[in-house]
Amino acid sequence: MQLKSFGCSFIFGTDLADDNTFRSSAMETAFASNNTWPALLARHLGRDYSCHARPGSGNLQILEQVLNHAASGDNTDLFVISWSWIDRFDYYNPDHGDLAWHIWHTLTPGRNDSLAQNYYKNLHSEYRDKLTSLGYVKLAIDTLTQKGIPFLMTYMDNLLMDQQWHTTPAVLSLQEYIKPFLTQFEGQTFLDWSRAHGYPESAGWHPLEAAHAAAFELVKDYSFS
Repeated sequence: MQLKSFGCSFIFGTDLADDNTFRSSAMETAFASNNTWPALLARHLGRDYSCHARPGSGNLQILEQVLNHAASGDNTDLFVISWSWIDRFDYYNPDHGDLAWHIWHTLTPGRNDSLAQNYYKNLHSEYRDKLTSLGYVKLAIDTLTQKGIPFLMTYMDNLLMDQQWHTTPAVLSLQEYIKPFLTQFEGQTFLDWSRAHGYPESAGWHPLEAAHAAAFELVKDYSFS
């Protein structure tokens, strides 16, 4: 029986003291931190911990990992899922990598290469980001529920649930559907909550060990059902 985690760098544990991201060219999940709040939760529950988060990934990558493990696992596992920023665009290119980790690539607004600049200038829209990410979340919820796999699900980007801008009946319906399944940290995302409490964070915006330990205290009694 395992606790499996999925997400981006905030679940991987980038910039924590035991994070080996930059000391392993393969960046395999075995090198993820054991001091993140999901890892602490696994120890608290007496579960083996298996991290499948990928630093820098977007929500399509996260969804694929969730679906892969839901298809090959069983309902004795617990899943912890943290959805990333909706404006990250994942694309799959098997010609540029020999490991699954490297086959996926992600465009982010901070990238300055021509591919990213073209995408964010000519193809990107917040509405598409919101609609597709909401669809990914719903698919994950429905799959895990159908298979009877207990899960804790949270998110990093407030735009996922924003209803002021870029909404349609489809978006509002999806938001209403997924809302009961989403866990927050005292009503905030992990990063916003950490900053509100003044916990130390790295130059890369990653909350450090103190924030993860405090976040664990908030979720340690979560009822996986």
